[in-house]
Order: sequence, then structure tokens, then C-alpha cells
Amino acid sequence: MRPSSVSSPPGMGEKKSAVPERCNSSMSIAWVLLALSSTLISALVNILDSHFMSRRMPGWKAYVLICDLFALPVSIVMLFIFPLPHGVGFAPVAAVCASAMISSLSVVLVLEIMRKEDVAAVSPITSTAPVFVAILAMLFLGEDLALHQWLAISAVVTGAIVISFRWDTRGGAHLHIRPFLILMAAAVLIAVSNVFNKYGLGYMSYWNSATLIFLFSAILFIGICFRPKVLREIASLRDRTGTVGFTLANQIAAMAATVLAYKAVEAGPVALASTIFNSKPLFIFAFSALAARIAPGFLIHEKSSLKLLAVRAGATMLVVAGLVIMLV
Repeated sequence: MRPSSVSSPPGMGEKKSAVPERCNSSMSIAWVLLALSSTLISALVNILDSHFMSRRMPGWKAYVLICDLFALPVSIVMLFIFPLPHGVGFAPVAAVCASAMISSLSVVLVLEIMRKEDVAAVSPITSTAPVFVAILAMLFLGEDLALHQWLAISAVVTGAIVISFRWDTRGGAHLHIRPFLILMAAAVLIAVSNVFNKYGLGYMSYWNSATLIFLFSAILFIGICFRPKVLREIASLRDRTGTVGFTLANQIAAMAATVLAYKAVEAGPVALASTIFNSKPLFIFAFSALAARIAPGFLIHEKSSLKLLAVRAGATMLVVAGLVIMLV
């Protein structure tokens, strides 16, 4: 989970001007590959986030501190590469910083849940954020939701609830309420963060916004986490060099996924690219199932039968399908 991944690539929901047919044919494969690559990398990043939180890190503060000690100098360099537009004003900058602060809180909630929950159950629930964006737009911006969008919202919520059920050995099921509510709260925070960021994007480029989010989040988290206790926890990590190295590699991969997503939106149809991005929970489900088979101790896995796996897969597909329908 990364603060920069909270905001969508620029142009989401906007129509592009027509381009020559031969350009479309030559670029069609390129944007699909870019979108798929971004989604696959982002899914792998989430898998590794779960591994670090459940298997290697003493808590979210140690993990976030390692990430943001790397992100801070990177964001400062980005600030020179992508300076803010002249006369941008205070309000847009404040909106993007508020977006960063809110998304940072969502990151903390998700990382905490990842310590004890299967990432394949975490991802679909946090992916419900577009539902709350649509509802916020309806409540505060006067936007109308069509019937198919309400049906899509129902599908997403139903899938998220089913994923949150736990089955016992006798086949009984109960809703795992605490993780569900925390993850739904994180999804709401992501949605609110996106609304603030969308306002800021009206006055600056995507990369200006991403730079501010990286910078503000890094300063905020370092200010919170740079404490003697946290430094001692990092120093006492088992296989400290390898853990820190893999954590930084994961952070670089998250940045690469953001760049690829931006390029995919630039090169191809926004709605179709978004469809691929929204399929990430399915890839996480597949990667998690594969990890359970070839490296059982790599992630947290709930003991489950083929029937339960089929239910989880179906619920995940319901969430993804709902998110895709919302874009129509």
C-alpha cells in the first residue's frame, strides 16, 4: 500500500479525442501491456506488503519508516523535476496535502490488518473505494447515479461482505466484523482522499500532485515514526539487510507501477485501462493461492477447502465486476 497509489492516473473519466485508425492499431497492444504490467506489479507489491507485515516487521511504524526514509529524498528530487505551476495558490496545495494525510491514515489501517489477515481478503474490501467516491459525488456534488451503477454498488458491497465471512470446521459461517469495518473505513478514507486530490488536479499536473503526496506523506510518517524505539526495532530485525533491501525494492516497484499506470492512461482508452486496474484483487487472489501452495509460510492463509476458495474467488469476481460496471 502506497500513498501515491491512492490517486488515479490523470484523465480518469475524461473522453479522449479521436486519433487516426493506424495509430490506434499500433498503440492498442502497448497500452494493454502497460496496464497489465502496472496491475501485476501493484498486486505483487501488495503481496510483499502482507509478507513484510505478517512475517518480518514488528509493526507498521518500522515498515513505513524504512519506506519513507527512501521516499523523502526521491520526492525532493521530483519537486525539482516537476515544480509547481506559477500562481497555483494555497487551496489546491492544501487539498493535495490533505489528501496525502487522509490516505496515510488509510495506509496505517490496512497495514495493521495485514498483520493478521489474508491479503486476498484485504484487497477486495479496500478496492471498494470507488463506491464511496460515487456516493460522495452524489451527496455533495449533485451527481446522479444510474440504475446500473446502483446495481454495481450492490454487487461490490455484497462481494466485500461475503469475503469477510469466516467458516468453521462444521461449515458454519460468521462475519469477521472488526477487520471488515476497519477495511471499509480505510476504503472511505481513500475515497475522501481521492476527492481532495481531484480538486488539486484541477490546478496542477498529475506529477505535481504525486510529488506533493510523496513529500507530505514522507515528512508526516518520518515525524511520527522516527523514534528511538522504532530505530531499535529496525536494528534488531532478523536478516536486517535483506529485509530492508527487499522493502526498498518493493517501494521502487510501487513507484514503477504508478508510472506504468500513468503511461497506460496516456496511451489508451481510460475506461478500459481502469477495467484492467480494477482487476487487481483477482491477481492478488491468484498470487496468494499460489504462495499458499509453493511457500506455505510466506503469507497468512486461512485454512480452507476447495469450496471456500471457490466462494472467495466468486466474491472477488463480484467485487471486480461491480467496479467495472460502474465505469460504463
